[in-house]
Amino acid sequence: MFGDSSWPIFVIMGVFFVVMILMTVIPQRKQKKKMMEMLNSIQVGDKIMTIGGFVGNIVSIDNEHERYVINVGNEDNPTHVTIIKNAIRAKLDK
Repeated sequence: MFGDSSWPIFVIMGVFFVVMILMTVIPQRKQKKKMMEMLNSIQVGDKIMTIGGFVGNIVSIDNEHERYVINVGNEDNPTHVTIIKNAIRAKLDK
């Protein structure tokens, strides 16, 4: 008799669980897709910010090893740093 009246609660909990999963997975996929598009659009001369907080211009790109050389200094006194592709946080306006 107790088991017959509790099945709607399990259905509601199941639906709630599925909705919560969808609400977390879909935005993460969209964010990952947007990040991949940004990473694939980076070219020499673009200004970027790394996850470590460095801001610099792309000097060269090594697609084979997914590495970038960026200039974090100025034009008169360049300071080149090599970073990996996944270390880029954002592409900044020039």
